Amino acid sequence: MEIWESVASLREFELYRIRKGPVPVFDQAAYDLSFKRCSDNKCGHYGTNWGCNPGAKMDVAKYYEGIDYVIVISREFDMDYRESDLMDSVSDEMHRGIRKLASMLRDNGLECDCFLDGPCRYCGVCSYPEPCRFPDMKTPSLSTLGIKLSDYFEGIGEEFSFKEGLVTLYGFVFVKKRA
Repeated sequence: MEIWESVASLREFELYRIRKGPVPVFDQAAYDLSFKRCSDNKCGHYGTNWGCNPGAKMDVAKYYEGIDYVIVISREFDMDYRESDLMDSVSDEMHRGIRKLASMLRDNGLECDCFLDGPCRYCGVCSYPEPCRFPDMKTPSLSTLGIKLSDYFEGIGEEFSFKEGLVTLYGFVFVKKRA
């Protein structure tokens, strides 16, 4: 059993679907479109924290070169996505769970980074543009990577769709190659 499987099998992660996936294929056009959408700032988080652009901007293609595999985490919530307070609450719960998973993976010798839906909320009020106070707890938005999620999920045999009354949140843990 691989380290990630041992950690994922713990009772505290029983509400999550956790599986191993390949490193996404970098697509410059998809990345540029995603960055443009971020800079349009419809969500109100652009330029406000280290988990969103431009604070989280990086050379994604180069980053992927150092990644061995991805742990894909999802969790479904029976709710209406328009209930913003409830949405914030379940998003925070998802972030806490994946941060805990990543911490346990690191405790077991895996170097990794987390990316999730939405902005990082670890500090409540981010130190951006001052240096991040807790880089190991930072959870940048998946949007900052420019992944075509529908293509990625199709490639691993996972349905990616939006359903009435059901919200599925996703997180990716990128496990770095061992030196």
